[in-house]
Amino acid sequence: MPTGRIFITFSALLLLSGCTGFHYQWLHSKGHFPQSGPADIEGLWSGSWESSTTKHSGKLRCVVRKASPDSYSFHYRATWARIISGNFKINCTVNSDNEKWRFSGKKNLGILGGKFSHHGTASLNEIQATYHSEQGDEGTFELHRPAKPQ
Repeated sequence: MPTGRIFITFSALLLLSGCTGFHYQWLHSKGHFPQSGPADIEGLWSGSWESSTTKHSGKLRCVVRKASPDSYSFHYRATWARIISGNFKINCTVNSDNEKWRFSGKKNLGILGGKFSHHGTASLNEIQATYHSEQGDEGTFELHRPAKPQ
């Protein structure tokens, strides 16, 4: 897939929702979720993403919130090429077993992004996930609990 098309796809993904929503959640979640001794995967996360298709990468932050006993929302904020940033939210079905969580979710990003899928595993202190876009991009997300919420 040409780099330009992947750029358009990823940019559409990042720009689907305004940064105000993410920043509000991040700032208002700092005191809400315990960052030491968490009981599940809810809370603040930071790390990076990398496309295995293009080798592009960037910073990644996430606010995870429990929506129901088996569903969580993952609200991501990502950077691309150090100058572009944006966010998106994906709801995932989550199964837990002995402090290990498995999650998966899909989102239609519309005409520019197409269908996006996301799945992975999490522990109390680490999230590892893969993503795939029908536009031809795929890669990984790696997140950890921030030492000090930013």
